[in-house]
Amino acid sequence: MAEIVIGVLLVPPAIALAVLLAYLVSLYFRQQSIVFRPRAESTGRSPADIGVAFDDVFLTCASGVQVHAWWVPGRLRKAIVFFHGSDGNLTYEVQTLRFLEKLGAAVLLVDYPGYGESEGRCSERLCYEAGEAAWAFVREAKCVPAADVVVFGQSLGTAVATYLAATRECGGLVFQSGFTSVPGIAVSIFPLLPYALFWMFARSRMNSLRRIRSCRCPVLVLHSRGDEHVPIDHALRIHERAPAPKKFVELHGVHFSGEWRNDKRVSAAWQELMDGATGAWRARPAMGGTR
Repeated sequence: MAEIVIGVLLVPPAIALAVLLAYLVSLYFRQQSIVFRPRAESTGRSPADIGVAFDDVFLTCASGVQVHAWWVPGRLRKAIVFFHGSDGNLTYEVQTLRFLEKLGAAVLLVDYPGYGESEGRCSERLCYEAGEAAWAFVREAKCVPAADVVVFGQSLGTAVATYLAATRECGGLVFQSGFTSVPGIAVSIFPLLPYALFWMFARSRMNSLRRIRSCRCPVLVLHSRGDEHVPIDHALRIHERAPAPKKFVELHGVHFSGEWRNDKRVSAAWQELMDGATGAWRARPAMGGTR
């Protein structure tokens, strides 16, 4: 009888453990599709829809894969290279382009392999290759000085922008709604499991928290406390680790909110970065504030 009671008591934890292990194994094999969610279909929109002249270009990555990009000339001898998040493709970013082109700089918006009209299948390495191809286009084909190039990433794109800013001289890094690393995001979702477990089995790490230390340019961090996908703690840690000059502006809204485009504090911070007026940027985050 005692053995039966013990058996009954042991079955639920054993089943729970088996289910958890099965789920973790499933996550391991599905993690690339969780991190990268490309869309090949277009919204049908382009810069022409907002009256902006542009060139359709295809950039060749080191592996030979071609990625699609939009090049928008500017009135200033400066350039912004934009990397979007894990969902969608360039055609979802027309409103972001509207905000950026008002700053006067040229803008290059880049898709990752497997996104939109780009070839291949996405991975961490190929994301960085797309970033390198974008950098080469702006620097070599368009002859923009490195100190006049600002790299701007949103969400997944922050990892690509940080990779470039950590390995090259540039004029600035804008880190919006980004994360410290892929394992760091996993820990935010599963706080009871050890970080080392996720680090060991991560096929994509995208460790911006480590790379941010190597940046030698002004860093603007933008994040919302209401972000339901990436806790604001990720952005605060990035800001803390980044060398000065650096600035933190707290956004409003959820992860995919476009409210930031109408936020005067965001526009002012961007203008300071583009003007090279970052000497007074504070080391401590500027939290809250009015729109």
